[in-house]
Amino acid sequence: MWRTVCNNCKCPREAHDVCHEEFVNVCDRIGFQPSPERSRHVTSKEKTLSEGYSWVPPNLSSEKIEEYFSQLPNHQVPRLGTSGEKYRDRQLILQLPKQDLAAAYCKFLEKDFLKAYEDFVNIRNEMALDIGYVRDHLEQNTECKRCSGELSMGELCVVAPKLGEDVAFHPSCFYCTVCEELLVDLTYCVRDDTLYCERHYAEQIKPRCAAC
Repeated sequence: MWRTVCNNCKCPREAHDVCHEEFVNVCDRIGFQPSPERSRHVTSKEKTLSEGYSWVPPNLSSEKIEEYFSQLPNHQVPRLGTSGEKYRDRQLILQLPKQDLAAAYCKFLEKDFLKAYEDFVNIRNEMALDIGYVRDHLEQNTECKRCSGELSMGELCVVAPKLGEDVAFHPSCFYCTVCEELLVDLTYCVRDDTLYCERHYAEQIKPRCAAC
């Protein structure tokens, strides 16, 4: 049984090749309900697998999908059957721990703390947690929020709506400020105008149990 370490060798779960056997939709994992506004976050299983990946940015042509992935380190591109697919699986575990997402996964949560937990989840979901998207072309030159480098008109970029629709990132610059890993499936949290993965956002707000 998995907790934070393997029962046999005591190394972290993510150090093993523990892959999701079923197709993982990040909206389902974080509990976002379907809505017209969130349709841009979802690519069908059939479309994703037909492109040869375990995840692709939604609403892009095959050419734009390849253009997006060409800007990422090769070992972080989630091509099926590669180290990049395993990298994505590890980041889903690390960046979006299930015990942060729903009380059902908090086996030892005491009833006295349940309301505080639910308040945290509700406020986080309303104020901080979201999924970015790839804009397939810029209509004018702008500056990457992360590196301050130029993004030229016609380039694709990543947008984090909670920072504003006019704020853009290079694909390789859309990462957590703490762990500096690419934000898995473009899922992010914002605090003080800064990007975090959900794990490191949560750890700034509440202490984390050492066992989970």
